[in-house]
Amino acid sequence: MRQAHLALFFAVFIDLLGLGILAPLIPFYVANLGVSPEIITLVIATYSLCQFIGAPIWSGISDRIGRRPVLLISMAGHALAYLILANADSIWLLLLSRAIGGFTSANLATAYAYVADTTTDDDRAATMGRISAAFGLGFIIGPVFGGFLAGGGDIDSVNYARPALAAMALSLVSFVSIYFMVPETAPLSERTKTNARRNFFADLGRISGKPVVSKAIILCLITVVFIAGREAIFPLWLDAKHSLSINQVALVISVGALTLTIFQLTMIGRVTRMFGETNLIRAATVLFAICWLGLAFSQSIYRIIAASIVDSIALAIFQTSLQSLLSKRAEAGERGAVMGIYQATNSLGRFGGQAVSGTIYGKVGIDGLFLIGAVMMIPAFILATVIARGVARNIRDNKPEPGEDAYVEAKLNQPAE
Repeated sequence: MRQAHLALFFAVFIDLLGLGILAPLIPFYVANLGVSPEIITLVIATYSLCQFIGAPIWSGISDRIGRRPVLLISMAGHALAYLILANADSIWLLLLSRAIGGFTSANLATAYAYVADTTTDDDRAATMGRISAAFGLGFIIGPVFGGFLAGGGDIDSVNYARPALAAMALSLVSFVSIYFMVPETAPLSERTKTNARRNFFADLGRISGKPVVSKAIILCLITVVFIAGREAIFPLWLDAKHSLSINQVALVISVGALTLTIFQLTMIGRVTRMFGETNLIRAATVLFAICWLGLAFSQSIYRIIAASIVDSIALAIFQTSLQSLLSKRAEAGERGAVMGIYQATNSLGRFGGQAVSGTIYGKVGIDGLFLIGAVMMIPAFILATVIARGVARNIRDNKPEPGEDAYVEAKLNQPAE
């Protein structure tokens, strides 16, 4: 099974390398058709919307027919999406490409499920960490490679076909590696023994009675809207305000991805033990505000890179700490439902943020989203403080969730001295 895990790491890395190649270029594919910023970000948001629709479908299918077929379908879907993108000469073809790519983006979640199926409790975290590292490496190397393939110069001289065709080829390589080197995880007789399907709205109703969990979900929605909006307009903003070349845009994105990956691999466990999840969540909202204000008032690429580094650190601690908090506060029998609602909220927040970011960019001003996002981190910080007090109150009343140790939780969430 070690060979299968290595092949899976390679397949995820290759596929995410293709996604990374296009990360700095997607807004310009749309802008090249002469449409407004509002339409550009709506096309970008199509991916998140279709990902939200497709994720639970592929999750259920992978439980019934196995992980390997879903991984193959995901890679094939990405290859088709990139082929359409390389030949897109209308807004409708771009929308079709983004919709297919988003709907079939089950690769990472299915890879995690595959690892969960094939590892013991002792080595599961390490193996999943390597899969996450493959994701990060793809986004570190991909943007630089994409800038090189596009020509690296100013936006008007970009070659839009080469990066998309390269991404298609990488997805096909990933498909072949999975087909020949990644076996199925369980026999058919076991795969058909699936749990009953969950009802999203019933799960949502159940967690609404849990104050800490429900507030954390709301905090996720508020914050992710501006995280995703910033990502959607960032390449356009770099071109419009600072006239950066494609290579420079790719460099800024790669530095952010590198910071995120290094921090997750080396620092997140240490800072969590030092400060606790709730303190880190509050700190992340402050860092997001600092980053977005820094971008709005930046005057050079060096300040932009500095702000991007702060943004990546904030993203690492926010996502990891919020997911950890949710998993601790949910009872063992409902963790799947809670994390499913979290993922759905995350996808909806990304769709909403990406969809409205173009309107704010075009109607309010190119710095408008950064300034509004920074202001919105004030209520986000307040909500995070309410969540922290709720956790502390449960600990003070000696009411830890099942499976928690009250003393450990108290130590994790006490303020740093």
